[in-house]
Amino acid sequence: MAENEQIVKDREETSELSEDGKEIEAELEEVLDSVPPEHRKILERMMISSVQLSSIASPPEAVVMKKLTPEHISQFLEGASQEMQKSYTEKFHKKLFTFLSMIVAMIFFVVVIILLRDDTEVMEKVIYAVGGVCAGAFGGYGLAKRKSDD
Repeated sequence: MAENEQIVKDREETSELSEDGKEIEAELEEVLDSVPPEHRKILERMMISSVQLSSIASPPEAVVMKKLTPEHISQFLEGASQEMQKSYTEKFHKKLFTFLSMIVAMIFFVVVIILLRDDTEVMEKVIYAVGGVCAGAFGGYGLAKRKSDD
């Protein structure tokens, strides 16, 4: 009884196939009709088990791909476009922040030079310290590490 229900389910699934699938089904029916009844049951069981194995062995992506519609594709493309735009604006803001930081550092450097122009020893120490910090930040780990993370 369970085998008959399985055969009915299989036939319902095969009825959803394309014209090629229906032609193959008709050919199988012809072949099964020519087989003696005792061997027909064995062949039907083998066919059912092969269908079950193929459905188990098929990856879940294949099931999803069957249900994919043009609306899904357009939604995916819209999402990808929005992601690209957000990524572009994020990179632009990073570059703008780096540029503004450089301007502020240069202004600070010029102000220190102007304020300490009379005291050359202190100005020299401050210039070396600020230059070392800038060289360490931009030439060393800080800026190079951030660029490699992007």
